[in-house]
Amino acid sequence: MLNYTRADTILAFNLWRNSIYDKYLGSALGLFWAIGNPLIMFALYAFVFGFVLQVRLPGSEKTLDFVVWLISGFGPWLATVEAIMAATTSITSASGMVKNMAFKTELLPISASFVGLITLAVSLFFLLIMMALNGQYPSFYLIYLPVVALVHFMLILSVSIWLSAINVFMRDLSIVLPNILMVALFMTPILYPIEAMPGPIQEISLLNPIFIIVEAYRDCLLNKSNPDFLGLIYVFLLSTIIFFIGLRVFNRVKGYFESVL
Repeated sequence: MLNYTRADTILAFNLWRNSIYDKYLGSALGLFWAIGNPLIMFALYAFVFGFVLQVRLPGSEKTLDFVVWLISGFGPWLATVEAIMAATTSITSASGMVKNMAFKTELLPISASFVGLITLAVSLFFLLIMMALNGQYPSFYLIYLPVVALVHFMLILSVSIWLSAINVFMRDLSIVLPNILMVALFMTPILYPIEAMPGPIQEISLLNPIFIIVEAYRDCLLNKSNPDFLGLIYVFLLSTIIFFIGLRVFNRVKGYFESVL
């Protein structure tokens, strides 16, 4: 099912690069915004929560502790949103290409999913700066970050392959999706500790794949401990099953794309 040649790999890379270029086409500063946008957002969060509201973690006397903790979870979430939104509209945005070229159409959402890599890299860079300002430094457990990122983007791929196909037939999806993701953000303990949730909901949240991913990033970066490997295996297996089922469905319906694009 994943019988891709070297030419397919090169095409996927070019599609990924073009999706980034096209997003900022016509802007005066161009690709600067790919880095500047998340940096501005993280700086705003740091200013509001750290200096204006002066929010503190339980048992902590420094507001920067909360800022570091917040960015360590919100950064991966923002990367997830960027990737899913780009992948969802990847086919409809490339309708001319889909109708006039013969290629593996699934490469569009797959390559678009990796747009989030830039946001993730920027968030980790900003986080390391904030940690240094707070007197915190990376530990040996940083070596597990590639493993966490691999599982993270496998989860994104599993969702994106479905949403990209659905959006071809239901264009309202791309309009309502930001609201759905916003609800998901506040229903997942990313901006607040899981202890703030009622007991039964805490148990459910422990099975939430994105919460497991966020906690894994925090373990590697802040807690200086091993990530929850069992949790990561669970997310990876679940994502792999969803992805391959989605890819199978995608390949069955892509023949109808031209008639509705």
